[in-house]
This record gives sequence, structure tokens and C-alpha cells, in this order.
Amino acid sequence: MKGVNRRAFVRSFFLETLWNYEKMQNLGFSYCVYPALERLYPDQNDRKGAVSRHLEAVNTHPSMAPLLAGLTARLEHDLEPATVIPYRKRVMSALAAHGDRIFWTHVKPLAAVWASLVSFCLFGSALGSALLLVVYNIPHLVMRAGGFRWGWKDGLQVLQAFKSPRTEAAMLVMRGATALGLGLLAGAVVLASSRSYEGTMAQPTLAACMPGIGGIALILLRRRVSLTVVIYLTALAAVTLFVILQGGTSVG
Repeated sequence: MKGVNRRAFVRSFFLETLWNYEKMQNLGFSYCVYPALERLYPDQNDRKGAVSRHLEAVNTHPSMAPLLAGLTARLEHDLEPATVIPYRKRVMSALAAHGDRIFWTHVKPLAAVWASLVSFCLFGSALGSALLLVVYNIPHLVMRAGGFRWGWKDGLQVLQAFKSPRTEAAMLVMRGATALGLGLLAGAVVLASSRSYEGTMAQPTLAACMPGIGGIALILLRRRVSLTVVIYLTALAAVTLFVILQGGTSVG
């Protein structure tokens, strides 16, 4: 399989090419896994049969396409042709769930929050946009770049890695970093707003209300309310307070 990992990496960016409602990513995935099928089936007729098998419906997370291709190649190598597709369907569903959890639920919010913080603190600097691209694309490209090799080497054992304590620890760190970024962003907004109200009655009102909002958030956390819910409620309360005070200041 020398050289196949690189070709699968490049071809994985075309996973959504010719996406269709009937079989979704089947054509893009067949294009991605084809270099492996070339190695596994030197005979042209056998290769055509393998390609035809993989024109069945495919739907997985885009970043997981090379990993799914590597796992599929290992299944083609180890199993009878008739049993490959049932296994592949189970694997692609599991990878889709893990991909959504890692990239959509953790990596993307982390990148967005810290990029927003940098942009806000540096008055709209392009560094925020650069940070967004870097934070999201490093893990995304690492997964794509080594996915085929990993899937080919470890086979179905790859799925156990997504349930390991190390993976759970990484998810916990990302959730904590996202919460920290949201807290810093909220603090930066409060600081900027309090400066804009300097010399008015709004500043003392802010000083009095913000500890109250923080206390309510703490009570909610102690009552085991989700951290995500508390963050959004706190942000909504702060924005509402600022809008009311801004309106009062404008009238004054």
C-alpha cells in the first residue's frame, strides 16, 4: 500500500463530489478508495466488481473519509467480498458519529470561540480569522493525512481508540478550553461596555448586576444544570442588560 495513503488523502477532498440524495457520498468515496482497490485487485474484472460493490450508499464525516477508505481496504483484504459491505456500513456509521462529535461538537466551537476572542480584543484583526483556520484545520488535516494508513494498519481496532480514556481526556480539555474562551470573551465584552458607560449611572448598575448574574450562574451549576445552558443563559442576560442600559444612556 505504499503511496496509497497520499493518494487517498488528496482524493478525500472530493468526497462530496456528485453527492446525490439516493446514495449520497458513494461516488466520491469510490474515487477515494480506488487506489487501494487497484493494489488489491490487479485483475481488471475483479477490480470492477469491487468498485461496483462500493457504489452502494455511503455517508460519513468528511474528515473520516481516508480512515474509512483504509478500513474498507483492510476488510477487502481480510474478508469474503460478500461480507465487506455489511461491515463497511456499520463502520461508516460509527465513524460518522465520532467525526461529528470530535469536529462539529468540540473542535469547531473551540476554534470559533478563541478566534472571536482574538478578533474582539484586537479590534477585528485578521489574526482571529487565521486562528480559526489553524485551530480547526490542524486536527482535521492530521486525521485526513494519516487516516488511510491508520485504518489499513489497525483495521476494526481503530474504533476502540475513539472510546479510549485518552480520547475522552482530549474531549474534556477541549470543552474546558471552550468554556474558558467563552468566559474571557464575556469578560472582555463587560470591560469594553463598562468603559463606554464611564461617567453615567450605567457603570455602577453594571458593577452591581454582573456579580448577581455570576451568582445565579453558580447556583445553576450547583443544581447540575448543563454548562452549555448556563453559558448561553449568562450571555443572554448580559446582552439584555447592556441593551437596556444602552437605551437608558441614549435617552439620558
